[in-house]
Amino acid sequence: MFCGDRCSQIMGREETDDLSAAQIMYPCMQCADIFFLKADICQLGLDQRKVNMLAREYCDAKRIKHKPVILSHHMMMGLGEGQAKMSKSDPESAIFMEDSAADVNRKIKRAFCPPGIVKDNPILDYCRTIIFPSLGSITVERSDTNGGNKYIFDFDLVSVSG
Repeated sequence: MFCGDRCSQIMGREETDDLSAAQIMYPCMQCADIFFLKADICQLGLDQRKVNMLAREYCDAKRIKHKPVILSHHMMMGLGEGQAKMSKSDPESAIFMEDSAADVNRKIKRAFCPPGIVKDNPILDYCRTIIFPSLGSITVERSDTNGGNKYIFDFDLVSVSG
């Protein structure tokens, strides 16, 4: 398949759509990064899978023996309402590796997490994909007048906990 056709798919366009030079070059540059960095393993979000596969197909076309291993992971939701994934263009909607503890706390406290809303809730997405697999439980600290601390050992119980 011609790289231009793959680029249109990567950019979420149809093969018949007109593509700008940037829409053609961007996926090619992402693919080139893999080889420039001499990456053995590419660990990226599922939204980058097509670029990673393009790199592997390039290896076939050029008879490169050592293809990069692709590890695609779950896309973390953005912290704002209705944000399907984090975005560098909205720094308050994302948690970055270089964020300080104060930055992370501030972002989490401001995140979309209304009571009783389970679907498309970024905080619950974090609990499901990070906290429970890593720690096995979560403690909700509450005053004695509010029933005392709540200990949850199963994510499925988060949505039904009172």
